Amino acid sequence: DTCTSMTANPPTNLPSHLKRVVIDNGGHTCKVGFAGQSDPERCLLNGVVKTKGPTGKVYVGDQYEVCPDYSSLQYRLSLERGCLVNWDTQAEVWSRALGADVLAVNPADCSLLLSEIPMCPTSIQDTLDEMVFEHFGFHSYCTRPAPALAALSIAAQQAKQQAPEASAAPPMPASLVVDAGFSATHVVPIFGSAALNYGIKRLGLGGKLLTNHLKQVISYRAYNVMEETHLINDVKERLCYVSLDFDADLALTRFRGKKNTIRREFVMPDYVNSMRGTIRDPNAPAEPAAAPAAAGGGAREEGAPPPQKKGRVPADRAEEQALSLSNERITVPELLFHPSDIGLEQAGLPECIVQAAEACPPDMREALYANILVTGGSSRFPNFEERLQRELRALVPSDLPIGFTAASDPTLAAWRGGSIFAAAAEYDSAVVTKEQYREEGHALCRRRFAGA
Repeated sequence: DTCTSMTANPPTNLPSHLKRVVIDNGGHTCKVGFAGQSDPERCLLNGVVKTKGPTGKVYVGDQYEVCPDYSSLQYRLSLERGCLVNWDTQAEVWSRALGADVLAVNPADCSLLLSEIPMCPTSIQDTLDEMVFEHFGFHSYCTRPAPALAALSIAAQQAKQQAPEASAAPPMPASLVVDAGFSATHVVPIFGSAALNYGIKRLGLGGKLLTNHLKQVISYRAYNVMEETHLINDVKERLCYVSLDFDADLALTRFRGKKNTIRREFVMPDYVNSMRGTIRDPNAPAEPAAAPAAAGGGAREEGAPPPQKKGRVPADRAEEQALSLSNERITVPELLFHPSDIGLEQAGLPECIVQAAEACPPDMREALYANILVTGGSSRFPNFEERLQRELRALVPSDLPIGFTAASDPTLAAWRGGSIFAAAAEYDSAVVTKEQYREEGHALCRRRFAGA
């Protein structure tokens, strides 16, 4: 019995001088900071990148931000499909995060709170114990599922948004967290502060797959961009959106000219004069030409460029490379709702939410539907929440109210929840110290962390 096992181990009283480090170890970014802070100290790429060429330079974590050329980068991420598999890469990223350039701490004087994916395999958890205690030498540590931490953050956000007269209202007893992340999308029922494992549903589709799919489509229709992960991820984040009427919008994309109001052009950067692409609406009116010097069309000034003939492409546009995106803007995020469009035999996100709620006791379902918490980087698509609510309303019995709360910053919600938890009094009884680990090993970690 997990409960009796946990109570059999005496709670840990952490020394007051210990720094409490919070790491949200995401599939794409690793957020690091200290307990009690409102925002992390730094968001690092959770991996290593190498520039093109035989003498390519290697960038670890946040060093990636100063890379002079983002074209054809080779990525080696710490996590694959949400699971930590590249341990050497993870050690490099954490060493960078704990080093003098970021947190500047000694792990022996720190207690670590670490996020993990729901239902993390035991073999990975055991190796993580060894890495935390034996490789880095932390004083103590604790793991929690990222959606459970995000629920804490959004609950605090809800409390702040309540009217002053409603400040004494009790917190919601249960919530259903929709975590649309980089590697996958999880739907996790939460009761109190614990994730209900029997109700967790996973959709093997996240931001990484969406970016890769967009790369394949553009490479087939326009330029070969299979090695331009950074560029196409930027295109996805800035141009793609969730359609509220997919069939009608798809019909619009079949038109040419001004009838196609969805089409946009993405002018690609050359990484010499520009480091970021620009978005252009081909239907926007052209900039008016300069008025002639005199009504009779007097002689142009010396050194001025010759007048542009009608229909001729300006010289600067002739040299640029632009991607034209039309139906790609809506078909890529649509995969979250219809994974079968690319042959993925899994239920869409609205169906996953219903399956997760139906797997819980009947008395909980009303509370779960009434408090759906949305987080994760892939939830930042425009119209995501509204479309999800529409489709869910058609699946859920009409007598059950549906309530949505989106995280104020979906990518930081789990870290902020970790900051709240690590600063709370109950954190001391949730950790395992290095001495306890040496005495009882992985078994104690599994028992104590199972209470998450």
